[in-house]
Amino acid sequence: MFAGESGVIDIRGSLVPDNFPVPFGGVIDHSEMPLYEAFGLGPGTHSPGGRYLLFALEQFLETFPESIEIDGIVFATPAGIYFDIVYASLKRFNPDDFLWDEMRAEWMAEIVAGRLKARRNGCISPAQIISINTACAAGSNAIGIASRMISSGRMKRCLVCAVDAGAWQSQLMNFHLLHTLTTEDLPAAKASRPFSRSRAGFVKAEAAAVLLLESEEAAEERNAEKLCMVSGYAFTSDAYRMTDGREDNLCVVKAMEDAIADAGIEKEKISYINAHGTSTQLNDRLETQAIKKVFGEKAYRIPVSSLKSQIGHSTVAAGAVEAIASILMLQRQKIAPTINLEDPDPECDLDYVAEGAREASLEYVLSNSFGFGGQNACLVFKKA
Repeated sequence: MFAGESGVIDIRGSLVPDNFPVPFGGVIDHSEMPLYEAFGLGPGTHSPGGRYLLFALEQFLETFPESIEIDGIVFATPAGIYFDIVYASLKRFNPDDFLWDEMRAEWMAEIVAGRLKARRNGCISPAQIISINTACAAGSNAIGIASRMISSGRMKRCLVCAVDAGAWQSQLMNFHLLHTLTTEDLPAAKASRPFSRSRAGFVKAEAAAVLLLESEEAAEERNAEKLCMVSGYAFTSDAYRMTDGREDNLCVVKAMEDAIADAGIEKEKISYINAHGTSTQLNDRLETQAIKKVFGEKAYRIPVSSLKSQIGHSTVAAGAVEAIASILMLQRQKIAPTINLEDPDPECDLDYVAEGAREASLEYVLSNSFGFGGQNACLVFKKA
């Protein structure tokens, strides 16, 4: 990320036919990931997304103490179904005794989602499970909802899981027919170009993320390393169109302002903005305008960058992955760049950190996620 390298590849001739109209993807290399068993049907009976999420979950389980209880899980998923995978891994009782209702079984069969056998006892209460799908805002909403559950006292610890694995033909064609994906004939590493005059659409990407949120008291109980604090959260809905948002940016501006207000800080305290920055003509222009409306003249002095320039847009999982990126930037006091910004759009005239990673003094970071249907979620992270 800080090296400013692209993970986007040309998928023609491998994941899609040579003549497929969508040439690029931010694809996870799962060649060395285990083949997990699903529903007792044997290894390999799982969806790609299930496999990615299980792999991320395994890494979490390897480092988290068995004796510590998690009070609930919030899931950001494309269809609201992957939560069964993680639940089967963490729940108290024997997974062989778990009864799937008919609708859930049908959904699971449809995407062939895997399930990891439980490896530990006393890890999670089965009652507190939330699964949401607010399109490209889902990952940020999941973190925000988890933080609300903790701050309200309903939970001490909450797991956030986000996954999206949409780099297959049907999903790509869906986005292509909406005219949102870039189809240009150019090197894959140059495909995602947020804020550029020549930007031509986003690159569909895959991602999985697992994060643990806990109260300050709960973290101190187990002497946990504090990575950052979720200090502000807000969401709004345009209720405008199925895809693009309102031209007046009313709801996007409100989400940003409300998240800052929720953090209890002045706008001047924001030292970096992790932009939604999809590389579509409409999003980049409207997000730039919204930042100017929120911050006024100060907008030109706040560094803004888009991780999607490097890894593409993992839609439902994007907010969670970009939260991790924001945490890393706070920890290292360094801003990741927006790559491929060689011909800036005159209407996108903020400081997008185009020259490469930048050392900075960061205390509060604003992370934006704006989804289809005008679903907007903003988070404020504070340095631990």
